[in-house]
Amino acid sequence: MDKEEARFILRCFRPDGADAGNPDFAEALAWAAKDRELGEWLARERARDADFATALNSVGIPPVLREEILVSLAMERGDAAVYPDRFDVSVIGAMADIRPPSALRGEILSAMERTAAEPVSRRRWWHFGLSAAAAAGIALAFLASRPHEGADGVVSNPAEETSLGSNGPGTSGGGVIPVVASLPISQVEEEFIKTFESPGFKLDLNDPDHHALFDHLQAAKLPCPNRCLPKGLKDIPGLGCRELDIEGKKGALVCFKQENNVVHLVVFKRCDVSCKLPKEGQPAYGNHGKWSVARWSDEDWVFVLMGEKDADRKQDVDRKRLEDMF
Repeated sequence: MDKEEARFILRCFRPDGADAGNPDFAEALAWAAKDRELGEWLARERARDADFATALNSVGIPPVLREEILVSLAMERGDAAVYPDRFDVSVIGAMADIRPPSALRGEILSAMERTAAEPVSRRRWWHFGLSAAAAAGIALAFLASRPHEGADGVVSNPAEETSLGSNGPGTSGGGVIPVVASLPISQVEEEFIKTFESPGFKLDLNDPDHHALFDHLQAAKLPCPNRCLPKGLKDIPGLGCRELDIEGKKGALVCFKQENNVVHLVVFKRCDVSCKLPKEGQPAYGNHGKWSVARWSDEDWVFVLMGEKDADRKQDVDRKRLEDMF
């Protein structure tokens, strides 16, 4: 080992002296002991390392940083869920305020005892649904308290109901319990913006031909606006399309090239979005931050057409651009 090799090895020498007993460093340390220049260099290096360690120790660590790091690592391994969103928080708050009837516990226990004591051959199908119906009823009470967000003047209302039973959506009576599970339309817009503005944004298919884009969406079993495309969009070329997945709800994004601008059409199933929107005629117009938005729906789909405001244009000009599509 020569002097420069010893210097190279000693660059990794920890300032607390933890490596002093390591045989890999022994020869390099011997060089520093007999060579004055190398020894002075090592002393300066250790002093700088110690100053750096002291500076790091003086940095205040946010109290939640440790938990955030552990949760992030667990999420990468698939061992943990994300932090509760606003809906989760509202459900937790609603659960804290629930006071079940005093006799409910006794009624549930009594029903369970009767079910356990009855011979299997004499049980009716509805006996098996008692506990499920009770749980679903409590869940419905929680969900009914969920605030539905509106955006820019759009009035939100509860989502269309999906029922437990064989009578199909919207049925009631006969012990059928409605279950509501949908996204606020403001969340649909917000998630599109986050997706579009993310550095890794890309389209699943790039093609100016509308038919190619719609065929791709249909093949992927995604919502497709081919039969209800606004007349203004029919005359401009497409850019591409992709899937939008928001909390397990599958939607579609179709982008169109309008002169020097791009407009984005987001489509979701009607049952997956909670909102109250025009089903015929002119859509409801509004803004979402720097975006101009047109919203409408039919029996099957909810549509959101979004155009980003240019820095040198006023917001009302961008809204007029969307109005001209209809």
